[in-house]
Amino acid sequence: MTFRFLFPLLFAFGASAQRMVPLHTHSKASLRGLHALSAKVCWSSGSTGTVLRTRDGGQSFEMRSPKGYDSLQFRDIHAFSTDTALVLSAGLPAVVLKTTDGGLSWRETYRNEQKGVFFDGMDFWDKKRGMAFSDAPYNKLLIISTRDQGENWQMLDTAALPAVAPHQGGFAASGTSLCTFGEEQVVIGLGGNTARLLYSADGGQSWQKQLLPIDAGTPSSGIFSIDFINSKQGFAVGGDYLGDSLTLRSAAYTEDGGRSWQPVKDTAIHGHYRSCVAYVSTQKLLAVSRTGISLSADGGKSWKPLEGHYYSVSVGKDGSIWLSGNDGRMARMMW
Repeated sequence: MTFRFLFPLLFAFGASAQRMVPLHTHSKASLRGLHALSAKVCWSSGSTGTVLRTRDGGQSFEMRSPKGYDSLQFRDIHAFSTDTALVLSAGLPAVVLKTTDGGLSWRETYRNEQKGVFFDGMDFWDKKRGMAFSDAPYNKLLIISTRDQGENWQMLDTAALPAVAPHQGGFAASGTSLCTFGEEQVVIGLGGNTARLLYSADGGQSWQKQLLPIDAGTPSSGIFSIDFINSKQGFAVGGDYLGDSLTLRSAAYTEDGGRSWQPVKDTAIHGHYRSCVAYVSTQKLLAVSRTGISLSADGGKSWKPLEGHYYSVSVGKDGSIWLSGNDGRMARMMW
């Protein structure tokens, strides 16, 4: 099934101009999973078991939803190529599905029906090694890893699983509350009672905990998204998804690989809930949510507001920028 997009929308802010190109997917799904490979190829996933793929820069979309899974929420997707991708469901049953033929067929590579399991996101260091995490069914997070591109998954040793406080978990708002970077570094952002960050330098064998200067204290607030551009430079966003009016602190950055974090005080993003953040380059970042878009051109120190309402943003290796949101809404942003 193939669909077409309509027209570009040009808007300007200050001395820069961004061309926001709305894309017509002809889907009504809430698209929270998003993985851009290039200016041509992008995969997205979401509610009602939806998976979409484009191979022509968004001029057309192919419906690639797995059969028999239309009751699931695919909150995260990770693409390795035009033909190979994984999707991860939030809620029960918790499944990972893999395709190697461009979504024409899918097969389960992981399944968990344990009460309390709710996967929030996955990420990969390379084309083989990856990790995914779930809220804690008991008093420890459930973390699984793979070393063969998602063909097989193993739960981390129980002794290595990090303990969490009651009612503390992650958010599957964009599938980006877990971020892998460097050789074996990984961070997991949590919310609830505190905005707690879990940091591992050895692929999850040991963990350190720290608090980030991001709003928490309610079930709807905390760290929603983390991205790293290199082994040192990272950014985290969040707040309270019930609305901007409830958010006071929403962004923080690190320059030492996630060991320490500083709050961002620029009011263009400070106090505005954001569900996803992505580096476009070492200096340029985009942070998005259903309430707006924020752009930084100086590594996250200062920000400018842009018009738009999206859940997720993903940047291809060639710098192409893709966004996804509610009612099957997708777009590309260009300078």
